[in-house]
Amino acid sequence: MSKNEYKQLGYTEQLKLFHDRGIIFDYSFEELDQNNQNYQKNLQAISTLGYYQLKDYAYPYLKNGKYVNLSFSKLVARYYRDKRLRNAVEHAIEDIEASLNTRIAFLLGEKYGPLGYLEFNKWCQTEGKNKHLKSKKIDKYFIAKEQNEFLRKIQEKAKKSASKDVKKFNKNNKFDVYVPIWLIMNELTLGDSIRIVKLMSRCNKLEIANNFGCTIDELISWLDCINLVRNICCHNGNLVDLKLKTSPKVPDELKQYLITAGNEGHEIDGVVYTKKLAIIICIILKLMSSVNVRYRFGNLVNSISYLVDETNTPESYGFRNKKAIHQVFIGRNSGSGGNYKKVKMKHIIKYIDNQTTSKELEKLTEVIEEKLKSMS
Repeated sequence: MSKNEYKQLGYTEQLKLFHDRGIIFDYSFEELDQNNQNYQKNLQAISTLGYYQLKDYAYPYLKNGKYVNLSFSKLVARYYRDKRLRNAVEHAIEDIEASLNTRIAFLLGEKYGPLGYLEFNKWCQTEGKNKHLKSKKIDKYFIAKEQNEFLRKIQEKAKKSASKDVKKFNKNNKFDVYVPIWLIMNELTLGDSIRIVKLMSRCNKLEIANNFGCTIDELISWLDCINLVRNICCHNGNLVDLKLKTSPKVPDELKQYLITAGNEGHEIDGVVYTKKLAIIICIILKLMSSVNVRYRFGNLVNSISYLVDETNTPESYGFRNKKAIHQVFIGRNSGSGGNYKKVKMKHIIKYIDNQTTSKELEKLTEVIEEKLKSMS
C-alpha cells in the first residue's frame, strides 16, 4: 500500500472497518443508534487503545482475510488479559533483576573493594574472544573503551539519582563522583547489568551463574530473553503472541511441558522446541527458583489460563497441552492456595481432563484454587 492510500478514519469508521473484516458487534452499523450503550463503550475502547493496537491482538483470528470467531468485546478483553499477563511477568522479572544486581554488587565488592569495579581490567575478560559479546576480540583498547563509556554513564546516573543514599553520598563527598558498587548497581538498567555479566572474566561469570543454579551460557541466554520481554512489558507491547527470534536455552527440567514442532521453534539435541510464550514462562520459573522459592505465581497462572480459547490453544502459546500450563507450576507457590503439591495435582489433573470447552478452561484456575482449599 502506498502512502497515498492511507487516510484518517473516524473512530466509528474504524469500528465499521473491523466489522467489515469479520469482527462481530451486537448492533447494526446500517442503522446505528448513537446512544447504544455498547456502541459508546466500543467507541471509548477504540479511542483509548487505538485501531492498530487492537488489530495486533486480532491476528490469530485472521483466516483468508477475515476475522473468524472474534467479537469486538472479546478482542478488547484479550488486550486487557495480555496487560494483566505483562504485569505479572514484569513483577517477576523485577525480582530477578534485583537479585542479579545484588549478586553482582556483592561479588565485585567482596573481591575488588567498593570502587574496584571502576578498573575493568581487574574483573573483566582481558584477552581472547568473548562469545557472549558476539565473539568480539578482547584487548586493552576494547576494555578501555567499555570502561570509559561506563564511567561516563554512571556519573550521569549518580548525578540524577533519586536514591536518598546516593544523594547523601554526593552531599558528603564533595569531590568524589563515583559511588560504591553497592549503590550504583541499583541505578543501572537491566541491560546495563547484563552487559557487566557478559564482560566478566570466566571465573566471575561462573560465580554469578552458580548463584542462579545454571551454566554461564544458560544464564546469559535467559537474561537476554527476559531483558527483551521486560522491554515489551514496559512499552505496552503484545507479549502473549510474541515469537522470539533468538533461541534461548531451554531449562532441562521444564522441557517436558513445551511443544515441539518441525520449524516452529529451535532445535536442541535433535528436538525442536517452541519460541513462544511458554519458553518465556519456563525461563522465569527457572530463574525465580533461585531468587525466591516462596514467590506467589497466582497472577501469572491466572493470566495465562484466561488467554486460552478455541483459537488460541495452549499449543499455540507453546505449551504441550492444557495440563502443561498448570503442571509447569507444580512445586511452586500458586499465590492463593499454597504450593501445587504433586499429591494434590493428581486430582486436579484428572479434573482438567474433563474440561473440554474454553469457557470451562477460563474458570479452571478458580476451580483449582477451590479444590486446593478443600484438600488442605
